[in-house]
Amino acid sequence: MATKKYVAKYRHLKQTYERITVKSISDITWYRLVASLKQYFSLEIESPNAQSIVETYALMKRKCPAFSFRTSDFNERWQAFKHFYDAQLVQYTGQQFLVALANYLKINLDAVPRSTRYYWFSQATLSYKTEKLYQSKDLALVAFVATQWAINKRSQPVKSADPKVLILTK
Repeated sequence: MATKKYVAKYRHLKQTYERITVKSISDITWYRLVASLKQYFSLEIESPNAQSIVETYALMKRKCPAFSFRTSDFNERWQAFKHFYDAQLVQYTGQQFLVALANYLKINLDAVPRSTRYYWFSQATLSYKTEKLYQSKDLALVAFVATQWAINKRSQPVKSADPKVLILTK
C-alpha cells in the first residue's frame, strides 16, 4: 500500500514530466514509463534524485521524441547512448565524434549520406559543424538516433548492380 507521501511525490513527478515535455500523459502511460525509468535509470519515487531523473528523461524526450523504451531495438540504442553519455568529460569535434560513432557502430562513415549526419544532429537539437567542440554527454542523443539508422542498414539486403542478380529477382 502506497503512503500519502509516495502518492504525492508520484503525482508531482508526473506533473514535472508533463511540464517539461509540454504534453499530458495518461495515468497508465505514466505507470509504464515509471516502470521503465526504474529499470533503466534506477528510479525510486521517494529518493532525492527522482526529480532529477524525471527531468533528465523528460528533456531527452522533448529533444528527441524517438527516445522511447518501447521499441524492439531500444537496448542496442540505449547502449550507444550510455557509451557516449558516460564519457561525460570527453570532448569531440563534430568529425571526431562521427569517426568514434562509426567505430562504435561498426559502420562505414563514407556510406552515411551527408544529409543523414545533419539529421542525426538535428534530432538531438544540435547543429552539426565539423570543427565545433561538443561534450560527449550532449552527443549521446545523436548516438541514440544514429544507432537506429545503423540497425536499419544492417537489416537491409545488400543490393547488387550485377545484371545476373537483377534477372533472378524478377
